[in-house]
Amino acid sequence: MAKWVNCSKGVRYLEHETRRHNKRPDRYYMLTYKRGGKTSSEAIGWASDGHTQGEAEDLMETLRKNWRSGAGPQSLREMREAEQSKAKVAKEAQAAKTRQEVTLANYWASDFFPHAQRTKKQCSWAKEEQHFRRWLAPELGEVPLVGIGMTQWDGLMQTLHKAGLSQRSREYIAGTLRRVLRHAQDRGLPVQVPSGKQIGATAPLNNRRQRVLTPTEKEMLLNALAQRDHRTWRLVHFAMLTGCRLFEALGLRWGAVDLDAAIVRFVDTKNKDTRPVPLAEPLVQMFESMLEEMGMKAGEKPAADSWVFLNERDKAWSAVPGVFLSVVRELKFNDGRGPRDRVSFHSLRHTTATELAQVLDIRSLMSFMGWRHVAMAARYIHANEDAQRAALTTLERRLKPTNGKVLELRRRTEGE
Repeated sequence: MAKWVNCSKGVRYLEHETRRHNKRPDRYYMLTYKRGGKTSSEAIGWASDGHTQGEAEDLMETLRKNWRSGAGPQSLREMREAEQSKAKVAKEAQAAKTRQEVTLANYWASDFFPHAQRTKKQCSWAKEEQHFRRWLAPELGEVPLVGIGMTQWDGLMQTLHKAGLSQRSREYIAGTLRRVLRHAQDRGLPVQVPSGKQIGATAPLNNRRQRVLTPTEKEMLLNALAQRDHRTWRLVHFAMLTGCRLFEALGLRWGAVDLDAAIVRFVDTKNKDTRPVPLAEPLVQMFESMLEEMGMKAGEKPAADSWVFLNERDKAWSAVPGVFLSVVRELKFNDGRGPRDRVSFHSLRHTTATELAQVLDIRSLMSFMGWRHVAMAARYIHANEDAQRAALTTLERRLKPTNGKVLELRRRTEGE
């Protein structure tokens, strides 16, 4: 049986019975010392793991110095704990330095965008991704988050202004960057998050779109789309007859289409409420023709989670179809028009709301369009000048007899 061998004061070793190291039995080193009337033994380790007698003797000498001075670790265990604590502090300092040096592009990819995809609706994080890819990454992608100050903000806002973006667009893009910085701030990074007022990215005083498509313009648009791309025609036709938002149409799935009841349900809406909308007969026929093209028999439907509107690659659209934008340009709908008077995809919803406001009461209009606040519906309920003139005529008729009596009374008084 192997025995412990004292090699120097306070240091001993045990030789392995079979294992060899450097042409001799492997040695296991240990410190043994007496403190306060108690003998303590603390293991160092095997020579094959890199430990040596010289190392053991140095450790023993360090402990003796600490005992004499009364300062520093008083045991091998305390020495190791102190080293571990020192290493932990150094590691945390390095991690903090690394975190402070992380660029906007790296933080977006590793932290913010995955979080956005987990916690937000697709229409929200897709728009943020578009802001980052088109504007934020080229301008600030390689800048450390903690280095984004007012100088960088001023540069970004100047770039957006020179690009001709509207005030609302500049506000939205700045809002995306501010959310990234706030996300980092909540996780302990010392970043600056300025207000919209500080960077000049506040909401415009009036951002309401004024353009309403005339019946002739709608017919021209649909005819041009039917000749160019029947998929885009279907999407636009659907939007015109339901007044839906773009992302509601692009996110529509077959499970939300009930042709028997002639109803479509928008689930992923802006206010997070499910909104049922009745389908006009032309839309029912359109959906039926789409099912026939897909080879569906009577009563059959595609998988409930499959997209309704697909592009030419049979993929779901992620933005306004390019054909729509091209046709609007070719028809010269926006020539000579101001920013708020131009035709966009949202103009379809604005046109539908304006037309429905002439025949629906305000509560029905709010339900159809998916508005919670009366103020939104009130934008589309315009004054009826003919009705006003008729009302004034009625008031005038009621006032005339009274005026006549007043004049007769005055004549009598003057005669007296």
